[in-house]
Amino acid sequence: MTTLGNLETLLEGARIPPSQAKIYVAGLELGSASLADIARRTGLSKTTAFEALNDLCERKFARVVRRKKSVTYRMIDPEHVVGLLRNAVSEQAAMIDDLARAIPLFSALVGGHRPSTIIYEGADAVDGYFAHLELIRPKTMDEIVHLDDIYAWIDEKVLLAARKKYQWQPKSGRSLFSGRRRNSNPIFTHRCLSPAWGEFRGNLAIYDTYVSIVTYTNRLTTIIINSKPLAESLRMLFNIAWRASNDPESSQ
Repeated sequence: MTTLGNLETLLEGARIPPSQAKIYVAGLELGSASLADIARRTGLSKTTAFEALNDLCERKFARVVRRKKSVTYRMIDPEHVVGLLRNAVSEQAAMIDDLARAIPLFSALVGGHRPSTIIYEGADAVDGYFAHLELIRPKTMDEIVHLDDIYAWIDEKVLLAARKKYQWQPKSGRSLFSGRRRNSNPIFTHRCLSPAWGEFRGNLAIYDTYVSIVTYTNRLTTIIINSKPLAESLRMLFNIAWRASNDPESSQ
């Protein structure tokens, strides 16, 4: 029979950091508790306890309750936590399968396949991107985009005019984004790119056998690469990042 005494050890065995495991068990014992109460019960500093509580809330192992003059934390029922851990294990297994399938694709790239490349710069970069999409007309596409970069480098009127000029739209798409969301394409499903992947800058789109990269370092540049192995490899990695990222609608 599992008790609170050995639950901490079980959580650590499931690769939950010791400070989070300690706080989770203490939170179950305390019920609804303040940061000071939890730090005192666990013997951790307030800074360490605060960081661990934030991580537990992000994992959905705990929730924060805010009132006018107080903030308290309540741990989620252990059965629900077990369900979350099961889902995490399943997702990790799927990620490993994706990486395993990607190995021959990376090998193909190393084996001497030379992709064809088109480059558009400056004023042609935006039109070139949308014109190529309309030419290829892929049924679906995936993109990773830093929205603040787009609107810092491209005038919003120019961007919207280019979208309107080229009428083609994919039947479906997925967008992993950073920055403030605006002018979202209703055809796409959107997720916030997990900070664990680092800070992505620019825009990367994967469709059909193509990879399109838009960079904003010194001069607006669109690079379109036709390479089936590269597109399939990046699509595998996109799938991994997609599973690890959050649906923005679920957090509202």
